[in-house]
Amino acid sequence: MQPIEANVIHSFRRAKSDIIRLQNDFLQLSKTQERIAEMLNDLNNKELTLYHNFKNLDARIVERPAATRSAKKLKTYLATKGGKNFHITSCPYAQNIKPKNRIKFKSRSKALNQGFKPCKCTR
Repeated sequence: MQPIEANVIHSFRRAKSDIIRLQNDFLQLSKTQERIAEMLNDLNNKELTLYHNFKNLDARIVERPAATRSAKKLKTYLATKGGKNFHITSCPYAQNIKPKNRIKFKSRSKALNQGFKPCKCTR
């Protein structure tokens, strides 16, 4: 075999190994691209879920102040005639007050203006 033939054979072998290496690199890149596409799809799904959760949360937050305002309007405070403190109606001390000795207040400020001090249950 002549040196030129040997050089050509050697060049073709190197070219073949380079092509095989490039094919393997291409397959690796394809697999990586598929994984990235799956990750992007998952992120898009999570983003949509978060968007809907925040949208629902915003709706609840918007509705909530109206409910708390009406609850504050309906809150009643109780005190005993001759007593020093006022209580919310669910306080155990308020539940022990006899009906004939009860004083009702529609707001906290009215009870404070009458000289009563707040019980721990009102804080």
